Amino acid sequence: MLMPGAFPILDFDDDPDDLISPMMFADVQAEGPGVAVLAFLSEKTIETTEGWEVRRVGTVPFVTVEYPIYEATRSGQAVRVVPMPIGAAAAALVTERMIRSGADSLVAVGSCGALRKLPEGEFVVPSRALRDEGTSYHYLKAGAWVETDEALRATVAKVARSAGFGAQVAPVWTTDGFFRETRALVEQRKSQGCVAVEMECAAMAAIAKVRGVRFAQLLFTADTLADNDYDLRGFGVDSHHVALSLALEAAAGC
Repeated sequence: MLMPGAFPILDFDDDPDDLISPMMFADVQAEGPGVAVLAFLSEKTIETTEGWEVRRVGTVPFVTVEYPIYEATRSGQAVRVVPMPIGAAAAALVTERMIRSGADSLVAVGSCGALRKLPEGEFVVPSRALRDEGTSYHYLKAGAWVETDEALRATVAKVARSAGFGAQVAPVWTTDGFFRETRALVEQRKSQGCVAVEMECAAMAAIAKVRGVRFAQLLFTADTLADNDYDLRGFGVDSHHVALSLALEAAAGC
């Protein structure tokens, strides 16, 4: 039923039958394994993952670009891996595709900006995401927060800690406005408990809830806004391979 809001973004319809997905996804139902890693990392990083045999098995076609779908196998275990586009709306399209391909557990991995005094390369596992983006409002009623899956995020944190890394389970801020992270907004989000900022978690968590699948995320700190200023640092590049390895390990343990 359509529930009009005060503004267009707050118009919410809880009807699960949208017009597009039956046509768009008719040929991809349950064609892959039950776990997938949504990697906000490069194709090269995925293709050079150590300890896994990685092969390309398909694509997610957009008008301007195609995102390859990989399958990583190890000791009989198979995990789908896809490089993700940046931004909630674009990430939603690929997330939906992986769910319709048979994934019922999703582990996302990528970078975040530190809001607290965290060193570069520190791991953060979002417990919930502040919904300061638009996509989640098309899946869930308006609200401040959306939770990740408790059991799956515990698995992600355990895998990171077992490998000798710290992994803080904490709230994060999802924003659409990379270039609109102002000093006042950063202070506000910190006061709400957020330790990091990124651009997709709230949307992917909302999709997972509506589609009845599990979702968790492993973030590594890249740049920082913790000192009321912006420091690019090394943008987390040195964490790419280890973060992907941990995400694959967590997905395989689902």
